[in-house]
Amino acid sequence: MCSISDLPIELIELIIDFTLFPIGESLKNALNLALVSRTWTIYSRSHLELSLDESRVRFQKLRAFTELCRHPLSTLKLVGALFLSNVGNTRVSLLRSPLHHTAVNTFLSRRFHTRGGPILESVFTQLKKLTLDRVGWWTLNNIARDSVCNGFRSVTELHLRHVSFSDIQELQVLICSFPLLERLHLTLQQPSASYSVVKNPTSLQLPKRLYAIDITTVDQATFQGLSIITPCPSLRQFCWRSNVFYELEDECRNVGEFLEATGSSLVELSLIFNVDMLSNDIRIRQPTNKVAIQQFMRFHDCVDLTKNLSLQRVTLDIRPDPYLVLFLQYAIRNEQALSVQSLYIPFLENVIFSLNPRILSNEGLTQNDLDIALQQPALANLRRLEFGVQGFFPRQSVTEKIAQVLSGLMERPMLLLPNQDDCAAGINFL
Repeated sequence: MCSISDLPIELIELIIDFTLFPIGESLKNALNLALVSRTWTIYSRSHLELSLDESRVRFQKLRAFTELCRHPLSTLKLVGALFLSNVGNTRVSLLRSPLHHTAVNTFLSRRFHTRGGPILESVFTQLKKLTLDRVGWWTLNNIARDSVCNGFRSVTELHLRHVSFSDIQELQVLICSFPLLERLHLTLQQPSASYSVVKNPTSLQLPKRLYAIDITTVDQATFQGLSIITPCPSLRQFCWRSNVFYELEDECRNVGEFLEATGSSLVELSLIFNVDMLSNDIRIRQPTNKVAIQQFMRFHDCVDLTKNLSLQRVTLDIRPDPYLVLFLQYAIRNEQALSVQSLYIPFLENVIFSLNPRILSNEGLTQNDLDIALQQPALANLRRLEFGVQGFFPRQSVTEKIAQVLSGLMERPMLLLPNQDDCAAGINFL
């Protein structure tokens, strides 16, 4: 009789990948799977993310971690994701910005192993995902910088969360130092001083496998950094989250140039805008509705999606919910039809509910306005509308309810279905 240890490696990988599909208990399950056998340990540990933050430096835990790294039976080399942060559950140095803390520099320049290099890459030899959080690049010494840029050659996914560069060219060098990079997440933070002007950009080649870029803007740093990776000929997926809606004009200009340079390689586009940020900005002296329309018109003027001939799927998450209609009316109002065939609106139920005549905060818009906006010429090629199930309508009849509201759109050949693994509730209107 075959034991569980005799299963083929391919089958073990499938079992582990299925069990550790992103759910709340994934960490606990990964630790349990690692106890099945030594073979299972290898493939389950690759799903774990190890977090090293300032608390390990401040509270004398660094020595214990060093001893663990040096242990001959340590399985740290099998960990697939590493999270390095300058913040943690500590109140030390609260008067300084986390960007000026040196915890990450300590981790990247300390000798954790008796053999090999003096830095973390001698321990995490099979790393696939690397995250840097709240790091000022100027706080890293030469050893730490060399560790990041030359040590983790196996990384395929890089997250820069609130990382700041005094010279934007340093970002370009960092990204280009990962030859196997496939996914890039950027949330840059502007330092006290502005970026140095790049008159002669370094001629570095972006990773050839880089197909997905996700940017989140909290100030001007992220979309200024986007110019460094323009063009990206291998790009297939692009996600843009804007948290500085009042500066959307500058964002649109940079993103528009980036998408235009991408051309026909772009397949999926996600747009996530938070118009509510206007209500907290004392510089805004006009009604939010009017300002939102102005910003959406700037999007239309700067971002031309008709040049992305292979664009197939678009995700729209515009908050608050009624502003999705304004975005469709003013930002995507091209006479020329886009190539988009699939539109995903995660909170479509919320939008329809907020457009109910009895809701006071619907900015004077109606459900009929949403139906008409989805029928405009720019979306003439649309054949699939996906939505997230939020619970505003009975689960058994949610698709029928939405179809009733969007009756005009449903006169086209259209597939309306919930975006979830079980799409049994979907109804084909072909």
